[in-house]
Amino acid sequence: MSSGIAWVFMLALLCAAGGVLLWSRGIHKRDMHLAKHFFERQMKAVASRASAQATDARAARTPRRQTQRPAGASRIASELDDLMRRSNVQNPRAALTIWALITGVVSFVCSTRVAPAMGFVAVVFCALCFFAVLVRRAQKRREHIVRQLPSFLEGIVRLVTIGNSIPAAFQAAAANTQAPLADCLEQVMPRLRTGMDIDQALAAVARIYRVQEFELIGAVLRISIKFGGRSDVMLERMASFMRDLEQADRELVAMSTETRLSSWVLGLLPALLGGAVIVLNPEYFQSMWADTLGRKLVYGALGLQALGAYLLYRLARLRS
Repeated sequence: MSSGIAWVFMLALLCAAGGVLLWSRGIHKRDMHLAKHFFERQMKAVASRASAQATDARAARTPRRQTQRPAGASRIASELDDLMRRSNVQNPRAALTIWALITGVVSFVCSTRVAPAMGFVAVVFCALCFFAVLVRRAQKRREHIVRQLPSFLEGIVRLVTIGNSIPAAFQAAAANTQAPLADCLEQVMPRLRTGMDIDQALAAVARIYRVQEFELIGAVLRISIKFGGRSDVMLERMASFMRDLEQADRELVAMSTETRLSSWVLGLLPALLGGAVIVLNPEYFQSMWADTLGRKLVYGALGLQALGAYLLYRLARLRS
């Protein structure tokens, strides 16, 4: 197989990987939008009941927002570490080692048997695949955490109702929680023991696991601890709303399954068909690739394929 055919085949694979990343990004944006909508509704209810307390809580969160994150290579390393933690990678060093070995082997084979430039393309493709796997695992784990939050909040409500304080109820409910929510709460407890406020501790964990619901829970608990009030009623309503939101999300996914599946078929069919023609009958494609006009047509087809995949993604993504 000539280097030109291999280039086209690798570009088709990169387009497929880009489609997977766009799909993962669309799901993440949908979850962020639903969580933001949920926060806005709940914070309006809190503000209508106790505007002074909400103002004090926002003032308490101001220093945390002004905290600067590390820049450059340190920030990239920190983001990668948080991504592996969100995707439940128990041994990040071993995972990176395995990925580096696989990438090295694939890059060496492509550069020696096809073309030297294909080694770089193989490295980029392996990096995209590794990132897509981590993002998908992190999204699934986040969805599992959000599904566990209503039961956790109801456990706090039961303990508060029988006379426990908010901190004691939170610690007792956290001790009886299962993974993966237990893994998040285990990082909250050391921060509480060092004297950090509960809203700041939950906000720090929310930034790591990208679960914004923790920030709202922390704000409600902080207001209850500092000013008192019926926090059990608020937490019970939050748990009920989270369940309704999850049920609506599942119904939306079920109703849009046919549309998203059709988009996947329409998006991958041209790339798979072109790859099959290149692999099964390379002479047929070689005659077109050797011609100047044919090569321009191939480049145009790749551009149209990328544009079509993006338009299908915009049409099929979930809107709320």
